[in-house]
Amino acid sequence: DGTGKAASASTIPADLTVVLTYGGLTEAPVNAGSYEVIATVNEANYSGSATNTLVITQAEAAVTLASLSQVYDGTGKAATVSTVPADLTVLLTYDGSTDLPVNAGSYEVVGTVSDANYSGSATNSLVITQAEAAVTLASLSQVYDGAGKAATASTTPADLTVLLTYDGLTEAPINAGSYEVVGTVSDANYSGSVTNTLVITQAEAAVSLASLNQVYDGTGKAASASTIPADLTVLLTYDGLTEAPINAGSYQVVGTVSDANYSGSVTNTLVITQAEAAISLASLSQVYDGTGKAATVS
Repeated sequence: DGTGKAASASTIPADLTVVLTYGGLTEAPVNAGSYEVIATVNEANYSGSATNTLVITQAEAAVTLASLSQVYDGTGKAATVSTVPADLTVLLTYDGSTDLPVNAGSYEVVGTVSDANYSGSATNSLVITQAEAAVTLASLSQVYDGAGKAATASTTPADLTVLLTYDGLTEAPINAGSYEVVGTVSDANYSGSVTNTLVITQAEAAVSLASLNQVYDGTGKAASASTIPADLTVLLTYDGLTEAPINAGSYQVVGTVSDANYSGSVTNTLVITQAEAAISLASLSQVYDGTGKAATVS
């Protein structure tokens, strides 16, 4: 406790004067340790001595650890320590090592007093949390071509691994449409994510119309359509109606691609010409009777 610690002596017969030495010194020792104590009777009529060991044990010090929650920045992260009494030397270890931890994670910190006169220790956890990374998504507007369309990702700091999902799936989408893209940093020391939308637009298809000149026969006359790429569905309208026209005349034909991945249309004119009719005349030889004479026709 910082004061001298003296042994006590008793004698038989009682109350004789005894001189004590501690490691050869008469002054009572202060610091923790083991000391040889020699007690020697100092009397005209008596002699005697005894030897033993005085042990002054270390006092217990209180140790408190702090700075136990820190953020990764690529440098070693040290806990701080205080003691009661103040300013004692404390040795710190992190998962058993004296090296300061750098990477994000949880580390067992043990602080042990290193002092001749005091002992004490404390154990706690140092947590280094992941630093926040910024994530930016690009290549978010693409055109259908039958191949998977992936967004791209960049990070600050650069070159971190980013996991991408499209409507919750890891496979890059193929078909035209809108997809929610989530980019999530996958790194031991960084966290971060961003959400955006990938839009795959329909590819442009070429549409050609044919069978545009037909002859009236009392049935509906439909145009025909072909596409590049081939075999796409094309919806045809005739002056705005889906039913093929019957009567002779000119009709505006619009052919519009109906496909999830392609768009395209074309406009032209369907002409249904009048059919040729055969005409026969009769009653062509008649006798005068003073009245009008008409031919007949079929």
